[in-house]
Amino acid sequence: MVAIHETLKKHIIEAIRTAEVQGGWKVVVVDEPALKILESACKTFDILEEKVTLVEELEKTRQTYPLEAVYIITPLSESISKVIEDFTRNPPLYTGAHVFLTSPPERSDYDRLMRLIPKDLFKAYKELFIEFHAREAQVYSFESPKSFFRLYSPVDNAIYDAELNKLAKQLLSVCVSLGENPLIRYQKGNDLDPDYANKSLPFKLAQLVQAELDNYTRMKKHIAPGSVPLEIQRKRSVLFILDRTVDLYTPILHEFTYQAMANDLLPIVNGQKYTYSYVDDEGAPADKDAMLDETDTIWVGIRHKHMKDCIEQLMKDFNKFLVENAGFNDKDKAANLNDIKKMLATLPQFTNMKEKYSVHLSIAQECMSVFDKEKLAEVATVEQNCATGYTSDSQPPKTLMEDMIPILDNPVISSSTKVRMLMLYIMYKRGIPEEDRVKLLNHARISMQQNESINNLEFFGEKLIRTKTKTGTPKKKKYRQQQGDDIHYEFSRYVPRLKHVLENHINKNLDAAAYPYTKDPAGGPDGNKSSGSELRSLRPTWYMKGQEAKNPRIIVFIAGGVSYSELRTAYEITEKHRQDVIIGSTHIITPQKFVEDMSQLRKPPTLSYSPPKSRPLPAPPNVPTNPNYKQYNNYQKQGNYPYNQSNTGYQQGYPPYMNPKP
Repeated sequence: MVAIHETLKKHIIEAIRTAEVQGGWKVVVVDEPALKILESACKTFDILEEKVTLVEELEKTRQTYPLEAVYIITPLSESISKVIEDFTRNPPLYTGAHVFLTSPPERSDYDRLMRLIPKDLFKAYKELFIEFHAREAQVYSFESPKSFFRLYSPVDNAIYDAELNKLAKQLLSVCVSLGENPLIRYQKGNDLDPDYANKSLPFKLAQLVQAELDNYTRMKKHIAPGSVPLEIQRKRSVLFILDRTVDLYTPILHEFTYQAMANDLLPIVNGQKYTYSYVDDEGAPADKDAMLDETDTIWVGIRHKHMKDCIEQLMKDFNKFLVENAGFNDKDKAANLNDIKKMLATLPQFTNMKEKYSVHLSIAQECMSVFDKEKLAEVATVEQNCATGYTSDSQPPKTLMEDMIPILDNPVISSSTKVRMLMLYIMYKRGIPEEDRVKLLNHARISMQQNESINNLEFFGEKLIRTKTKTGTPKKKKYRQQQGDDIHYEFSRYVPRLKHVLENHINKNLDAAAYPYTKDPAGGPDGNKSSGSELRSLRPTWYMKGQEAKNPRIIVFIAGGVSYSELRTAYEITEKHRQDVIIGSTHIITPQKFVEDMSQLRKPPTLSYSPPKSRPLPAPPNVPTNPNYKQYNNYQKQGNYPYNQSNTGYQQGYPPYMNPKP
């Protein structure tokens, strides 16, 4: 498959290339949010290679430059105002404007842009649909941690509605960039508490995304019908829209695969930046920052391995490296991680490889140090018993409280770890008697703020208190009873719920009532009638280069955060079933951050942006919904969106949610 960061990079580079300027040389101007999108896929060198003299930031003071400028900006009113200001001053900052927006703007902002920039300076306009960040080969993110609070806090409807509309437009960008018009399946939440107030979130978001896709395909068909022929026929992809209630165990459990464990236990910034200690060429200790991304082949090769396998792989690869380089023989082989550390100090001639091994050696050692210090072997046993509903010998756990109390009493174990264990226990028991809760909290001695993490489980449909008249072990959720056939480690017995959902979908036995479609998938062979292929047929075919998977893509979106364990699941499904899985969310979460955010849910969230005029949200699932989505007719009533017929640079300028000009 073509990695999603390569897909995003291709869109950005092609946009810069299409800006035809006299002399060929140009300036690229980006606003801060767009810069972060670019940096997730491109290096500065990649942009400068396209006859770009420099890359400037829109928000900073800039000097007049005798070249045309390519603007790659987000559709924020502030950014559009800055572009207008650049060309209404005397003299203009640049000799021409090629404006590329990461996604469609509001109508008022579009009107201002078209009306106020002088026509002789306005060279081109286009919407790129790249409103997302590429985090890994199969991972996208909207880099919006605050979305968690806007979606799950008890807030007024305006913030909630604005957030869902924003997410729908961002998901449209993902689909357009991938060249997909997917069938949409959403989580209905049948297993949730019937009183859970937020259970219709996936349904509402799914309907909004469906409307965005429908409007986009209609608009593109009107603008340029059949402009790019369909090069390959394949089944329509499927977009799964889920929320965090799909699996509350995975983002809380301690994980022992390399990437998930490192991000849980170590201070890795945004999942990529890691500061490590090493010995320099003069033998002195020093610190250095390393980036854990797709450019590090060692990282890519071991990030999803269990820590034990990871350490064995590092040992094997390092010894192979010694054999392949002159000056070493069999007696020089490293026997453990400390041996590697000592031998690295004697390899000044292999600086690049030395640094990479130093990074992963440091990560592995630090993880194992925390594992021992925090008594995670004992902790993980209790956690796995709660999450799976079984002990390692497949028996129901009967002494969970007795096993927990010594851990809760231990002052060496962090309070965060104790909170996570209590959350897992309460979810497993489907609520506990009040006296048991008081007893456990007295042993744990956690803060009131940390206790809020437990209390706020109720916002996800979990019961906290169970009356003592209900005896015995409560009925377990189905997915907790499913044991994976590929479990090799006692501390990793729990399989993320997402893996069961995707495998059941691939095997065509996923419950259609629990995960319904927004549209009937039987509209044609595999749902692949003309309405399903329009979007792909109107996209360039570069993304198909080297395409070996004949099965349809699966795109996953989890509202409110995705864990590293679930990212690993996407790669495992791709490898096992030879079916590309692209996974993403509002942001990527670690257990520490998830528990911390849970404690803040009762505080009212704020918007860091001015919400656009939102579409009305669809009715909940139990209310009949018009299949033609007539609830969106208020947009149809606004009339045709004006555009300039005389200037070809403007003709694709109207947002896709507006009616095309007949």
